[in-house]
Amino acid sequence: MISPSVQHPSLSSSFLADPSLLLQANPQVWLQSLSLRALLLGAVRIVVILGLAALILALVRRGTQQWIARVQDLPPTDPKRQRAVTLGNLLQSIAGYAVWAVAGIMVLSEVGLDIGALIATAGIAGLAIGFGAQTLVKDVIGGVFLLFDDILHVGDLVTINGHTGTIEEIGVRLIKLRKFDGELVMIPAGEVRIFGNKSVQWARAIVPVGLSYGQNVDDILPIMEHVANEWVAEHQDIVLEESPQVQGLMDFGDSSVTARVVVRVKPGEQFAAERELRQRLKRAFDEKGVEIPFPQRTTHVIQSDAPPRTPDTAAEDAAPSDVPESDESK
Repeated sequence: MISPSVQHPSLSSSFLADPSLLLQANPQVWLQSLSLRALLLGAVRIVVILGLAALILALVRRGTQQWIARVQDLPPTDPKRQRAVTLGNLLQSIAGYAVWAVAGIMVLSEVGLDIGALIATAGIAGLAIGFGAQTLVKDVIGGVFLLFDDILHVGDLVTINGHTGTIEEIGVRLIKLRKFDGELVMIPAGEVRIFGNKSVQWARAIVPVGLSYGQNVDDILPIMEHVANEWVAEHQDIVLEESPQVQGLMDFGDSSVTARVVVRVKPGEQFAAERELRQRLKRAFDEKGVEIPFPQRTTHVIQSDAPPRTPDTAAEDAAPSDVPESDESK
């Protein structure tokens, strides 16, 4: 008789060649070997699943890093670099959550858990979270579309929801806007619906000038045109048109008529251009003796034929009468 603890080499080889011989010889050992084999296969599947998940994430990370590396030499405020960095980090985060979630479900399935109930529970929880985080989801989606559309950039002068300032940062959820007085305004990306951008293609420097009614406008408009042409000749690097426009008599005001100078310049240069044009116009007006009007008011005095009232006559009118009352009045 062969002891169970000692197996003959020829018998072991025959058992490996035909597992049915092992089942006939010792069913308990066969069941133990079968469960061990299933456990090993399950462990191998789990390792393969985790390895594939890590490989996919590594490929995504490598692709986003290569994308970011292409624009790494650009300035930090360049829109291409900002878009690449923001979207690259966003893609890595989304890929990490999605891949590990799927890998976790597959691992639980290999362990033997019922993933149907787990998926149903996760779906209900996701629905509840979606209803509770509608604003957050809207902001994130709005931020992603703003980045893809490439319509806002850092450094642009914009007006959003009544706030005017310079964009300092464009994120997936928030836009940071710096106003002229230093206030930093946080605007959710989902709230950006209608906005104005003063940093696209070109801008206009507009300088309105009030002229006196008592002076000849035909003599003043050539002075304004001469000043504008001189300024344009000295600032060819920011001017986008050959000659400025002097538009006369735009409005009749209470004490002046309005003319204006209009010059097309590069975005962001219009404010400095307006200040310098005003200064040059004031200097030219002083040299030519052109009067700059100020608010005036005409007062009409109406006189009547009655003699003027004096303090004495007013006191007499207010004093009681000394005439005695008649009998009829009594």
